[in-house]
Amino acid sequence: MLAEILTLTIDMLFAAVGIGVVAVQLARQRGLPAVRYGPTVTWLELVLTAGALTVAAVGPNVLVFALTPGMPGMPVLVRYALVPSLLLFGVVWTTAARLDQRRVANRIWVGLWVGAATTGVLDAIRLTGFQLGWMPGNMPRMFGVLILDRMALGPSLESDILGYLYHYWVGACFGLTYTLLLGRFRWWGGLVWGLIIEVGMMVTPPMVVAMDTGYFGVKFGPGLFATSLVAHVAYGVALGLLAERYVVHRETLFGLLRDRFGHLVAAAPQVTRSAR
Repeated sequence: MLAEILTLTIDMLFAAVGIGVVAVQLARQRGLPAVRYGPTVTWLELVLTAGALTVAAVGPNVLVFALTPGMPGMPVLVRYALVPSLLLFGVVWTTAARLDQRRVANRIWVGLWVGAATTGVLDAIRLTGFQLGWMPGNMPRMFGVLILDRMALGPSLESDILGYLYHYWVGACFGLTYTLLLGRFRWWGGLVWGLIIEVGMMVTPPMVVAMDTGYFGVKFGPGLFATSLVAHVAYGVALGLLAERYVVHRETLFGLLRDRFGHLVAAAPQVTRSAR
């Protein structure tokens, strides 16, 4: 009984902190700042962006690979993929800050805290569905058990804390991906991103294999998909609203690439038909 109360307390604490950050930051910046365009894109900025996107991809995917039959387990992938990605993140962020790469530094910081904070919004809905019996398990607890390889022993306080830290890091990675790809975008971009994440969750091994729910939760019942859908929509909307207010520069990554490579193409020598 005491363990269940402690677990519920950890659940509520993480969600409450996230919701609190979202509420405070939305109240702090109610209107939209003026649109700003950043400096000319450099090769360094593109390299740092690629490094940060690599980090953001590793976070969620170590779980996907760990639960795919025939792949290494979570302890191995945490040691040889997740931990190195965290070190890479430190290098990328520090380099961006010290070399005054303001656009990518802003997108990294905003994506990180916005993605983590809005995970609290998702969790408030997820926990409600779990308490109503609409979810097959408390996923952050499962993450912690997998990380510490305690499937036979069950969860512990240490595994619960690690599971929640990983859970919120995954949320931060999704936020990081969003801001790096889209920059300062309209709020509904977050909604679309939340729906993309929802589809990915419903068709990948963590739910389909580990939880044995089938695609889109067909084995478990409609409550699972409904809870997950509402949770990811709420996450996406909150993410979009905050990113729209705190990402400084408007350019998308695709626009930056077009500007960089378009400049190279324009500068390249042109071969005329007569010369050929």
